[in-house]
Amino acid sequence: MNQGGLDAKKIMYTNKYFNIIIVLLLIVSLTGNSQEKESDSIVTPFRKGRWFTGLSGSINSSTIKLQSTGENTSTNEFGINLITGKFIKDRFLIGGTLTLNRSNNSGIVERTSENIFIAPLVSYFISKNKQGSLFFQLAPGYVRYKDETRIEQADSFVQQLGEGGGFGSLVGIGYSYAFFDLVTFDLGLKLNLLWINVDQEALPANTVTSEDIFISNISFSFGFNILVDQF
Repeated sequence: MNQGGLDAKKIMYTNKYFNIIIVLLLIVSLTGNSQEKESDSIVTPFRKGRWFTGLSGSINSSTIKLQSTGENTSTNEFGINLITGKFIKDRFLIGGTLTLNRSNNSGIVERTSENIFIAPLVSYFISKNKQGSLFFQLAPGYVRYKDETRIEQADSFVQQLGEGGGFGSLVGIGYSYAFFDLVTFDLGLKLNLLWINVDQEALPANTVTSEDIFISNISFSFGFNILVDQF
């Protein structure tokens, strides 16, 4: 496929993800403005004025085997996500998030990549039920990216180092189950979108090039959160 086709496809996927983000923003805005404060404050654990702090993680592992050569390629991915914030309205959270992701590939091509994402966060919990609620999350912010690729050859190797930063966004949906009005357990899906400018150094040629890259990743997440009335 030529470069023009790749660029057109990249733009198409980017526009699709932007549309998803816009729709979720509208949902958060409309539902946040229509909540009934009196009944919420009595029932929901996600009450106005409470602080919310939590730690969640995601993990994924896969293996591909080439039948013709018998060679295996394995991929391991994991992430850690820290969230903290305050409910400015019942079920409407404003705060921040810090996410660390790492991926390792082994096989013919060995590759390690990692990124750090920091951003303000908006979350909305739909249900007034005291036992838990479906929630949406949105966090646009800054991402720092680094990767290392190594290809073994017959009598030498080729190595490429990349590092850069750019814009990232996190869109999440899940369910939060509350225990004793103090602790919640979350299960969810998260979509990470990253637009990064990376400086890539090739070894042993010692050449440096600049590249704009787009990364999208969907992961399953789980974790615990603490709800307190005073921080």
